[in-house]
Amino acid sequence: MDRIKKPMVAGQFYPANADALTKNIENYLENAKPNKDYGNVFGIISPHAGYPFSGRTAACAFNCIRDKKYDTVFVIAPSHSFISSPIGIYDYDYYKTPLGLIPIEQNIIDLLFEVEDIGDIKFGIRPENSLETQLPFLQTVLDEFQLVPILIRDQSLRTAEKLATIIQNILSGYDKKVLFVFSTDLSHFHSAQTAEKLDRRLIKSIEEMNLQKLDKLIQSGDGEACGFGCVETGLVLAEKYGINKIDILDYTHSGKIIDDNSRVVGYVSAVLYE
Repeated sequence: MDRIKKPMVAGQFYPANADALTKNIENYLENAKPNKDYGNVFGIISPHAGYPFSGRTAACAFNCIRDKKYDTVFVIAPSHSFISSPIGIYDYDYYKTPLGLIPIEQNIIDLLFEVEDIGDIKFGIRPENSLETQLPFLQTVLDEFQLVPILIRDQSLRTAEKLATIIQNILSGYDKKVLFVFSTDLSHFHSAQTAEKLDRRLIKSIEEMNLQKLDKLIQSGDGEACGFGCVETGLVLAEKYGINKIDILDYTHSGKIIDDNSRVVGYVSAVLYE
């Protein structure tokens, strides 16, 4: 019998009805088209809040890969609740969303489990949205693909460098087309004025692909991102694969959506490409 990871935040972060979800995503995509064509996309950075808040920002990134061919997609997302290992993997045959089943790339999963500090995610304290919210977008913009779902609990730079090295080693000789999705939101629960200052600093470090500057901003509190370890993993991977181009596609915060600037959350999307 197939082992299926059921959706946990459908009906909360995005519509649980397939038709409504498709219409929702297509509307975001229609209103978030890129200014240029990205030929060879290595990876994207995408937010993971409820779609009413960050859907359009996410769509800016997913439009960059629309109708492209990828065999395998790594989604690297932060764990918002406790998991037992520094890096966790959902070990199932399929991940289910309202739009259907996504097959898991079991060969890569098996290789990841051979590495110390990578473990099976048996449960979490709460349903995890950071990874799941990426999946309906992927199902909409891509044809068939296999998924490698990774959650990071320990978002240190050391872990980011380790995970990037592990992935590079596993993909050595891998002859399939791979895409990376790095999931993060930015600052949380500051005034809009403060949030924009924090977010702009961090976004600038991402745009410069300056790993050390990004990490320094996080450690000093001069920048915030709940998935900074995922972004750092992305920048390390980009360096390893010789990817030196990144475009920031969109930035917004929740205050611009619900007209409450007292306590906002920031969202950014970007594309890494050749």
